[in-house]
Amino acid sequence: MNIRPKIPFIPLEQQPYLKGRQLEFESIAQMLTVRANETPNAPHVYYYDQTLTYKDTNDQANRVANYLQEQGVKKGDIIAVMIANSPAIYYAMWGAHKLGAIAMCIPTMLRGPEISYILDDAKPKAAFVGSDYMTEFFKGVKEAGTKPIIVEAVTGNKYEPTIAQDTLVGILNKFSTDECLVKQKPEDIFLLLYSSGTTGRPKGVLLANKAGLSLCRDQNRSGIVTGNDVMLLILPMYHCCPLCVFTYPMSYAGQALCIRQFSVNDFWPTVIKYGVTIIMAVPTMLDYILNRIDVKGVDLSKVKIKYANTGAGPLSLETRKRLKELYNIDLLVGYGLTEGGGGCCVEPPLGRYKEGSCGMSYPEQQIEIIDDHGNILPNNQIGEICIKGDNVMSGYLNKPEEYARAMTGGFLHTGDVGYFDNEGYLFVTDRKGDMVVRGGENIYPREIENVLEANQLIAEVAVIGVPDKLLGERLKAFIVPKVQGAMTAESIKAWLAERIADFKIPDYYEFLTALPRTATGKVQKFELRKRANSPGEN
Repeated sequence: MNIRPKIPFIPLEQQPYLKGRQLEFESIAQMLTVRANETPNAPHVYYYDQTLTYKDTNDQANRVANYLQEQGVKKGDIIAVMIANSPAIYYAMWGAHKLGAIAMCIPTMLRGPEISYILDDAKPKAAFVGSDYMTEFFKGVKEAGTKPIIVEAVTGNKYEPTIAQDTLVGILNKFSTDECLVKQKPEDIFLLLYSSGTTGRPKGVLLANKAGLSLCRDQNRSGIVTGNDVMLLILPMYHCCPLCVFTYPMSYAGQALCIRQFSVNDFWPTVIKYGVTIIMAVPTMLDYILNRIDVKGVDLSKVKIKYANTGAGPLSLETRKRLKELYNIDLLVGYGLTEGGGGCCVEPPLGRYKEGSCGMSYPEQQIEIIDDHGNILPNNQIGEICIKGDNVMSGYLNKPEEYARAMTGGFLHTGDVGYFDNEGYLFVTDRKGDMVVRGGENIYPREIENVLEANQLIAEVAVIGVPDKLLGERLKAFIVPKVQGAMTAESIKAWLAERIADFKIPDYYEFLTALPRTATGKVQKFELRKRANSPGEN
């Protein structure tokens, strides 16, 4: 184990906004219940014209929990949620949490066959589904062997056929707010999230109360929250980041969350109206905010944002500089994964930023760089990023063998490659699975992507390995030009020849209008690998 600095932090008991409040909990459900009793009238959620207090959220969660109890739901049952960004997600999920049931998020962009797979893998007892997604959900249920109780979260969209047994509105109007909190243990599972699919078939990640609570404590030590904060949630809320990295920690802090669908036109009016102080956005969202809105139309005197948190993709120095220069917003790059509870490192608000780094590890986590033989490596040596702590998942649903492989030696092996410098800053260089072996040379595509991203003619780029009989693998670059037809494979090769070693220059090129991405902005390289049989221009 290396002794290295961790993120500078403030002890929880020294945070002014936590003074006199309960700091330790057995469960995420208990946390909300306590906060609702401590400060019932404090704003918890802003959603367009609605303002919900902590008492409101807690009451609605209890109504859902009372309904679920009537349906026979008990501790350990799985409750699915497939709803667009709205407070209804909190009612359904915290209603499940109250009973010790496991809330499961179904990504809203999934189609019928994908939904069917998740239903049969998780076997939920009930499912809360927005009417926007009911058509695809119906296809999934029809194909699946699992037939959950279906509750429709009405959003105004009509669909056929009608398959819901109840509506969320009906439940909230009918059932009591009597407290339903079931005693739980920190080790009990409270959340089931499916991996984003960047590597293929999704896996169900099981997170215990202790994982959620660990990140709650660490986030509130980091200095990101200072009190009277409003966090804007615009990422899809089925994802780990909006839930584990922000919803639960901000609720632990007793602060407010502003829920929206991402819209360029709605962004600044929302920020100003609700006094948003913290945002989370993937790099592509930040690019929209910076390049599709005229700063002259924004009343900068009313902008209160302190920090913009980002991750899930590479970030240019230009983005950081322009956010600071135009809006006086500091950018915090983080690193995490669902299996690690969502957040593992972040650039420290209380410390220095280092370009290219994703920050320092949280106090409650042990992160090491480990080689292929299980040896912990010293600083400045590249290896696999491995994590240990209460934040780490408790398992993959129905996949004990894959969980055992991921947890070799007591550490979560992330599959990500990187190194720590001497000051405890983590640099992620690539996915281990993305490493290309070309004629015996190990090549990390991220290094090549970094170089190509500096080309002013290129909007987006992804590099993968493609099979080759002679060398084992060759490199292929998928490029989105800023102007179609503005470059050729030969012009890019010539440009790269001045910047990287010959063996790192891709042999093949394919020009696209956009890279395939998940809803949270991650490039789906497994989709690009499907095109490997067609190497493209060379």
